[in-house]
Amino acid sequence: MQIILLTHERELTRKTNTGQLALAAFPEEVKSIVWSRTAPDNDLVAMLASQQAKLLFPASDTEPALPTEHNYLDTDLAEPVLSNAQMLLAAAQSTVIAAQRMPNQVVILDATWQEARKMLRQSPYLKTAARVSLPSLMPESAFILRRNQQEGGLCTAECIIALWRQCGRAEEAALLASLFAELNSRA
Repeated sequence: MQIILLTHERELTRKTNTGQLALAAFPEEVKSIVWSRTAPDNDLVAMLASQQAKLLFPASDTEPALPTEHNYLDTDLAEPVLSNAQMLLAAAQSTVIAAQRMPNQVVILDATWQEARKMLRQSPYLKTAARVSLPSLMPESAFILRRNQQEGGLCTAECIIALWRQCGRAEEAALLASLFAELNSRA
């Protein structure tokens, strides 16, 4: 899976930009495109239009009037009365199913939550893009280097870590989690 960071220009100079961690550590899997309201990247627009790439954006923030992808990354195969062994098996199956359904390319808005919403609002190709979202029961963000974080929101690195864990790329997720923890400890 390729991760495409659609990066707000202000993120390029922020020392707290966690997307840069993924770009530096995984140059083959992660690339960045600088967002432009007036001159969008033509290749990205085409990938989103053809649904070759899908936009990662929270299901709760999805505007109901827009065509959206159902939250297929948010799979819940376990019944509430299952034994521990059955729950572990269901979780493993869920990961396999999610990995099979995972798009080849995922676009992440690399910006503050306020900027990301502005990017979405001002970009018709993002408004109409098919979307995926992370499981609704994600842990709270550990990111402490920025103020005014949206409750329940994750930073860019945390999103990538969650995606990679979801599709069985545990080694990459662990390495990025380690780099993120190191950056985050510089508070």
